[in-house]
Amino acid sequence: MARFHHVNLGVLPGGTDSVGDFLTGILDYLRIEVTPDLKARGVLWYETEDGSQVHLSVDPDHRPAARAHTAIHVGEETTVIEARLDAAGIPYSVVTIDGVRAVFCNDPAGNRWELRS
Repeated sequence: MARFHHVNLGVLPGGTDSVGDFLTGILDYLRIEVTPDLKARGVLWYETEDGSQVHLSVDPDHRPAARAHTAIHVGEETTVIEARLDAAGIPYSVVTIDGVRAVFCNDPAGNRWELRS
């Protein structure tokens, strides 16, 4: 059975710290070490408790997609994450999809996120 391992998101040069802060400070991802050759290429990895990962790759031509997004299940943490988004000044919208509350926001690189309860 296939299972999700990671998503790779583009980040403009100089943007990895702000997106990394979003992942660790807002979404509770943990930064994991990469090999020196990956680090030299501008690659950073983040992971959750279930082992799913977000990889960041520096891309000088990065252009966020208008509708494509990464969706993650955050459960009851939705309200905590909304408070973190408010404190960080990150705009978001809340919708209900088939009875599930979903928060939509963009990370500092413009990548769109769907945070599902």
